[in-house]
Amino acid sequence: MSLINNTALSMTGIYKNFGPVQVLTDVNFSVGRGEVMALLGANGAGKSTLMKILGGIVSRSAGNITLFGRDVHAVSPKDALEKGIGIIHQELSVIPQLTVLDNFFLGRERTRFGVLSRREMIAYFEEICREMCFEIPHHVKVKDLGIAERQMIEIMKTVSYKANIIVMDEPTSSLGDKEKRNLFEIIKKLKSDGKTIIYITHMLDEVFEVCDSATVMLDGRIVNTSPVSALTPHKIAEMMAGSALSEKQAERLSFARYNEQPVLSVRDLRRENHFSPVSFDLFAGEVFGIAGLVGSGRSELVRVLFGADKPSYGEIFIDGKASDIRCPADAVKCGIGLIPEDRKTQGLVLKHSINNNATLLSLDRLKRFGILNGAKEKDYTLRAKEKLSIKLDSVFAQVKNLSGGNQQKVVVSKWLEKDLRVLIFDEPTKGIDINAKEDIFSSIFSFAEQGVAVIFISSDPDEVLRVSDRVAVMHAGKMKKILRNEDLSVTDVMREILV
Repeated sequence: MSLINNTALSMTGIYKNFGPVQVLTDVNFSVGRGEVMALLGANGAGKSTLMKILGGIVSRSAGNITLFGRDVHAVSPKDALEKGIGIIHQELSVIPQLTVLDNFFLGRERTRFGVLSRREMIAYFEEICREMCFEIPHHVKVKDLGIAERQMIEIMKTVSYKANIIVMDEPTSSLGDKEKRNLFEIIKKLKSDGKTIIYITHMLDEVFEVCDSATVMLDGRIVNTSPVSALTPHKIAEMMAGSALSEKQAERLSFARYNEQPVLSVRDLRRENHFSPVSFDLFAGEVFGIAGLVGSGRSELVRVLFGADKPSYGEIFIDGKASDIRCPADAVKCGIGLIPEDRKTQGLVLKHSINNNATLLSLDRLKRFGILNGAKEKDYTLRAKEKLSIKLDSVFAQVKNLSGGNQQKVVVSKWLEKDLRVLIFDEPTKGIDINAKEDIFSSIFSFAEQGVAVIFISSDPDEVLRVSDRVAVMHAGKMKKILRNEDLSVTDVMREILV
């Protein structure tokens, strides 16, 4: 329930079932005018389903919704927008082949005498950019932008609708520090204008920075609504988990074999306009963290190591031998694997089954007499399910129906039985809950224990310190320093990142 008397939105007695599966049970949720309410919960808790009902994406099985005291029933996202409800979805809906401007005005193009008024559209777009302190050229095609810039377009587009209720689902998951600060200022302005914000995030520090109150969901029910001032990160985490957190979250394991020959050696590797010459060694069983802000060159370095982009010059050695990696297939042959930053577009085939996705890299050895053996394929996926604690009803269900954390585990599962020398995790915890993060960290330690060298990239220095033996800091395309993770603090890492 809202902790502010002037209620803007009220959802009462909300139930939702998909066939025999009950997803939401008697949910009562309300938010006040000018309130920023955090909506929290583990993946699968029901947050997104509740917001999809509000946004007209799915229908409710029972319950009532009122907006400023009037009954509302949105039958489509467009209908919800017309009623003053805007949603910034975690899954980006931009069309890569169109320009930034075309995406921004899609479905609401401005015309004059039946002709597209691009001058008017450009002027309004640039006005919104100034208001939000975002700098994105309007003429560039979205396919040429990074994930952070694509997410900024989604945020700008939704805010520009002038909705009274704005739902932000993991809005900072791909943003750099500067963009986050800009967004937080926009939230403060929207709040002062009387707008109501529902803020969904797994980043608990953001809850305490921008939110007035927090509602926690667990298994399709609301378990708590409190002022943020009455909560702590640990208390929220326990409510999200439904039990006290285990001690496993405090322990960092190390399996690094520094007395052996490096598994991977990088010498003067460079890609013009992306990152300066980089050199480092990586050892069997080591977790090598790379810390830095969005745009620091981390992901660009990874793309070169995995053969997705060509270096301007430099060399890569695997077990002391020079390698000629020209494409991802070459990298895989050399024993290099990648958990990509964007699991939905680069790590999964969303319309295919969990089974098909998990076994995608192991098809050759799952064949019998040249034909894919369905039993072997299913056995592989079930083994992955047990190893990674993947929550699924059927291996034949579409992977797009899994929560973000379980989708990420499916991406990891593709590499479980490959002959790996190096496995790269690029922002693997983005958009997943606390327990799923720990499962991902456990998988990292499991690979390291088997002698696989791991590169771990994250914008969160806490996470880097949680898993890494050494930490490389990147800033403005340069690998500034490599630090042993011995008594390192977040302050130590952030000082190197920002200065």
